[in-house]
Amino acid sequence: MVTGLYAALLALILAVLSIRVIALRGVPALKWFAFGNNSEEGLSRAVRGHGNLIEYAPIFLILMLIAEMGALKDNALHSYGTVFVIARLMHGYCFGFLEHNMILRVGGTLLTIFSILGLAVLVLVRYSG
Repeated sequence: MVTGLYAALLALILAVLSIRVIALRGVPALKWFAFGNNSEEGLSRAVRGHGNLIEYAPIFLILMLIAEMGALKDNALHSYGTVFVIARLMHGYCFGFLEHNMILRVGGTLLTIFSILGLAVLVLVRYSG
C-alpha cells in the first residue's frame, strides 16, 4: 500500500518536528536538539512548522488513500507522495530550524498545495462520473 509508505515518512518528519519543539521548550534531556537556540521566536516558528504539517498531512493522506483505492497507478501516487514529502521537509526545516528562508517557505507551501490540489482533482474526476 503506497499510502502507508507516505504516512510513515510523514510520521517520521512529525516526530523530528515534535522533538524540536519539546527541545526548544527547555526539556533538559533534549537540550542538545535546541542547538543553543532558546529564543521565543525560535520556539514560535518551530511550533508553526509542527502545526502546519499536522494541518496539511491528514487531508493529503485521505486523498491519497481514496485515489489508491480508486486504482490510481502507483507511479502517480509516488509522484504526488514524493512531492508532498519534499514540500513538508522544506517547510518544516524552514520553520523548525532556520530563522527565515523564503525559498524553502514559499517552495514548500506551493508544492504542498500543488500536491493536494492535484490529488483532489484526480479524486473528483474519478468519482464524479
